[in-house]
Amino acid sequence: MKLQNVFFAVILGCTLGFLACSVPAWVNTVEADAEVAAPIAGSLIDVIDPALAPLVGLIENGFAALAKTLDAFKASPTATNLQTVQAAFAAVNTNVAQLESAAQIKNAATKTTVTEVVQLLSQAVAEIAALVPANTGLGTRDTGLGKTAAAPLQAKGWKAKDFKQQFNKIVAGDSRFKPLK
Repeated sequence: MKLQNVFFAVILGCTLGFLACSVPAWVNTVEADAEVAAPIAGSLIDVIDPALAPLVGLIENGFAALAKTLDAFKASPTATNLQTVQAAFAAVNTNVAQLESAAQIKNAATKTTVTEVVQLLSQAVAEIAALVPANTGLGTRDTGLGKTAAAPLQAKGWKAKDFKQQFNKIVAGDSRFKPLK
């Protein structure tokens, strides 16, 4: 009987330890969204005003950096690593908002496509904002996260596959953009 109790105690301890150390579900979702958003942002470099290319590069690199900070958080889910995730996200949010206000394109067809792609990136920011925990005891988070200059966006529950599908729909027929697979 004692051996059986010890066995169950070990199993229970291992299970609780695994659950305590497991990565929250939002991390994988945000990571997948960020990994899809990076090439979406990068696709704009060839079609926008060359003066905006550095900003687009910042956004593309920002989404990639966000994915890396999420990897670090998954490896070690500490308060410090969560703060790093939040800081990376705040930088992406700021840069997407700047691109949205700065992208003044003369060609009507290009303007429509670029505007829709930037809005898609803004939606990615809104989706990520809805998932990254705000109340972590780490101080207050910027309430503007996920909001753009035009209007606050609401999370729609989109996942990486939804962003790919929407991007491919937006750029269909425009040879300057490569569809995402």
